[in-house]
Amino acid sequence: MKLAFTICSNNYLAQAKTLGDSLFEKNPNYKFIIGLCDELSNEIDYSFFGNIEILPVSQINIYCFDEIIKKYDIIELNTSIKPSFFKYFINKYEDLETIIYFDPDIQIFDNLLLLEEHLKENDVLLTPHILNPIGVDNLSPYENLFLNFGIYNLGFLGLNPKSQNALNLLDWWEDKTLKIGFNRVAQGLFVDQLWLNLAPIFFKKVKVLEEYGFNVAPWNLHERNTIELVDDKCIMVDGSRLVFYHFSSYNFTKPELFSKSYNRYNSVILSKEIYDLYTQYHNKLLQNKIALFSEIKCIYIKVEEKVEAKSLFKVILYNITPPLFKKMVKKILN
Repeated sequence: MKLAFTICSNNYLAQAKTLGDSLFEKNPNYKFIIGLCDELSNEIDYSFFGNIEILPVSQINIYCFDEIIKKYDIIELNTSIKPSFFKYFINKYEDLETIIYFDPDIQIFDNLLLLEEHLKENDVLLTPHILNPIGVDNLSPYENLFLNFGIYNLGFLGLNPKSQNALNLLDWWEDKTLKIGFNRVAQGLFVDQLWLNLAPIFFKKVKVLEEYGFNVAPWNLHERNTIELVDDKCIMVDGSRLVFYHFSSYNFTKPELFSKSYNRYNSVILSKEIYDLYTQYHNKLLQNKIALFSEIKCIYIKVEEKVEAKSLFKVILYNITPPLFKKMVKKILN
């Protein structure tokens, strides 16, 4: 059995369905599961997802789940449970040959045979954010951004489910994400991602994928700016096939923007095929009801309570501050 899965809350179900549909189109021999970091909602008719299985996180029995929903925001929560879902699937499916995680905002464009071949010789597959050096300038991303947020992008992770080495990695990684899976970059913490910088050191048979066609995204478009369509296959500049594209942070209400965070790709000429990828992805999101799903709030994230707590903290701190410093404190808190 070959399994691919993603994790999202109800608000990202349009992206997750687009991922699942693209997986089945190119890899009909795979099982695909959405790990739902949420509860099933009365606002959603889940029959819309057809043969895509949706598994609420409450069903995998994470031992400290009641604790992490109190301390994590929605991004921290969704990423913290990734190792736990890996472990759940590996324990459940004894005939599992391949297990791959994809972020929900990824789309598959080819078969996954090369990944499967790599997993016959390796236990862990990682994709680096970039494959080439970047000079010093005023564009983003720049190299030290990846030193802060992670050498590898954890929107993808492939594991050999039969390997004790991979299971050891999951135990180690899960311990970190459930306890300190915060987005606190200044403290050396960035959700689930930074830990895997250490994976090639701590664990054996970790392969870093160097083909351009894996995990193409706005942060590496400057080096993967040419995609050519040949016989219905998307071919990268290094001759590899485009296997999956990561439409990270794509906002369907602002389709003219590929990214809100990066602008380095504006320094190169992007091929027409790249623009076509975004156009078709936008249309698929609309077909998969993104306007509906994106408005549904995650039941585990009590935004109002967090806002009230922050406001209360401001009031207390302001009131105990000596008058001389009140103006400065007010400016910092706001």
